[in-house]
Parts: sequence; C-alpha cells; structure tokens
Amino acid sequence: MSHDPGRPDSLLLSSAMRLLIGSSLVGLALGATGLWLGIEKHVPPAWGLGLACILRVPSALSALGRVRAGLGNQGLERERVTLRVLSHLLRLVALGLAVAAGLILQEPATAEGRSESMGMGLLATLLVGSLWLAKRGLRAQHPTLTLEAYRTGNLLGSSLLLLLGGVLAHWFTWALGVAGLGMAWSLLLEARTLAKGTTLPVACGGCGSGCGCG
Repeated sequence: MSHDPGRPDSLLLSSAMRLLIGSSLVGLALGATGLWLGIEKHVPPAWGLGLACILRVPSALSALGRVRAGLGNQGLERERVTLRVLSHLLRLVALGLAVAAGLILQEPATAEGRSESMGMGLLATLLVGSLWLAKRGLRAQHPTLTLEAYRTGNLLGSSLLLLLGGVLAHWFTWALGVAGLGMAWSLLLEARTLAKGTTLPVACGGCGSGCGCG
C-alpha cells in the first residue's frame, strides 16, 4: 500500500494525539492547582500560571480534532476561531496579572505562599517540560504542531518563572512580583503569536474532500 507524502503517517498522528490528550489533562490539573494557590495565598504568578494552563486546554482539544482528521482542512476554521478567542483572553490575563504583580511589589513583605509557589513551579516545570521535550520532535511536521510546541514552550517558561520567583522570594521580597510581571509579558507575546496563528494555511493534498485547493 503506497503512502501519500502529503499526509502525516499514522505513527505521527498517534503520537500527536497522545501528547495533546496529555496536554489537556496536565492543563486542567495545573490550572486548578494554580488558581487555588494563587487565590488562597494571594500569589498572582500562581493564578496567572493556572489561568494560562486552563487556556491551553481549548487549543489542545481543537488541535486534537484536526489530528484525528488527519491534519487536513477539517476543523481548520474552528482552530482559527479558537486561537483568535484565546489571543484576546490571554491579553486580558496578562493585563490583570501585570496589575496584580505591580500591586504586590508595593505591599509589605510577606512569607505567605513562597514555599507553595516554589512547589507549584517545580511540579509545573517537570510536567510541562516533559510535554515540551516530546513535542519538539513533531513541531516541524505541521503548522498546528509547531504552534502547539511553541505554546508548551511558553508555558514552560512561565513555570520556570514561578519556580524561580518562589525560590528567590525567600531572600528578596520583590521576587514573586517581578516573576508575575515577566509572566504577564510572556503571555502578551503568546497572545500576539496566537493572533498570527489565525492565518494557519489550508492543507492541500490531505483534506479528504472539499478542501478548496486549486
């Protein structure tokens, strides 16, 4: 049986599906943990990371739908709409996080949340880092997978910021505030990249039917 060079092979699609399902589960788990920690302990970078993780889920599920369809054009418009909406939501999260982080820089020093932030940052770094390493090998295969790898790498950066902020906060009271500002900037850059992702190209030669390619 001949293989169509325009379509990804079944092994690639199977690996991508497993990674996207894993991304969704990790996003939900870390999202709930980050939101609880951030609200309970008044740590903006923690709830910022939590919201970023939760906002990873819709794009991962949208990409999963495209992978299941063979990475053709089925679900392309849905993915574009998803990325557009997420781009706006990430901008709102970045703005709120920047304001909250700026406010805690002006508050008196507090030890609350330092150890929890360090633990959350370490857990997120290990889980997200594992996903990112696995996705690196697939990112050159398709624009959707490239964007997925980028988003996971950006989330890894936010996880490292929370971890570093939690560690340094034991000596420097401003560390978590600065980590929050850095995370807000990273989310803003991601939002801009997602906006560009709304122009994901139409796939010719692997859409099954009705792709509209000339």
